[in-house]
Amino acid sequence: MRNPKFAAGVWFLGATGDRFVKSGYREDRTMEERFRLAASIEGISGLEMHYPTEVTDDNMHTLKSLADDLNLKIVQFCPHLWVDPKWKYGQFTNPDPKLRRQALDLAKRTMDIAQFMEAEIMVYWPAQDGYDYPFQIDHRRRLDDLVEGLAEWADHNPQQKIVVEYKAFEPRTHILLPTIGHCMTVINEINRPNLGINIDMGHAFIMKENLAESIALCCRYGKLFHTHWNDNWKLFDDDLIVGTVNLWETLEALFWLEEWGYDGWFGFDLFPYREDPDKAIEESIRNIRFGYEMIERVDRDELRGCFQSSDAIRVTQLMRQMLGG
Repeated sequence: MRNPKFAAGVWFLGATGDRFVKSGYREDRTMEERFRLAASIEGISGLEMHYPTEVTDDNMHTLKSLADDLNLKIVQFCPHLWVDPKWKYGQFTNPDPKLRRQALDLAKRTMDIAQFMEAEIMVYWPAQDGYDYPFQIDHRRRLDDLVEGLAEWADHNPQQKIVVEYKAFEPRTHILLPTIGHCMTVINEINRPNLGINIDMGHAFIMKENLAESIALCCRYGKLFHTHWNDNWKLFDDDLIVGTVNLWETLEALFWLEEWGYDGWFGFDLFPYREDPDKAIEESIRNIRFGYEMIERVDRDELRGCFQSSDAIRVTQLMRQMLGG
């Protein structure tokens, strides 16, 4: 995939606060300013966003028109379920059936607006669906709730693609569906054609997953609908510039996405607290494009031959060749 489609999340194009500097390390931007900033970045042709926070009932028509004027595709549209404290004990898995129903109603409403926005993908991140202490939840019942909620949401509009984005922790100490294996088990059980997976590189890294293996498991069943690109130190979801820490895993992911014929979007889910967000995106794009150049420095058939021979010595020689050695 020599010309990947790049999309940027609007949530980090303004001020990004942490728990020490809650207001962020730079001045905030309006949503219109964020759209225009994204459009100014070479290579960005898509946007990702949330309802009802970034996109609201009041501004959705204005933002859709602006995106069209800027020639930006609305790629990902997501119900912002984890920012409301009423769902602090769960979204689709809240023990209160009324709150579960409210979460599902908001997800359906978001899906209806996504159709108007012409969004390609909807994301379900089970951020508050989890627990913090032993004996805090009924694991049998909560998994039932999650499966039932996802199935009902997918059936609301079978033409709209939905992806589940797995993550192990934060904001809960344990989030349900923490790994690619957990996620694929539930996705295959629900078995809806429009329900797939978003692999967020950083979420995979903090569970010590090998991206190539996670991609293989997902693509084996035709369920890789979207990808999120970033990096971290495998301890926390740092959302750093792509390819700055885990270079080899990133290169192998690029290789195998091409081998599998992935033609979806490369969405940037970065969190540049101190760096200019447009510069962080630009560097991420450069690193991905350079990654393809590095892979092209070796003969692909010879690399495939190493898969058969398991010759680790030859593999290291080819890896050095990728670096220009």
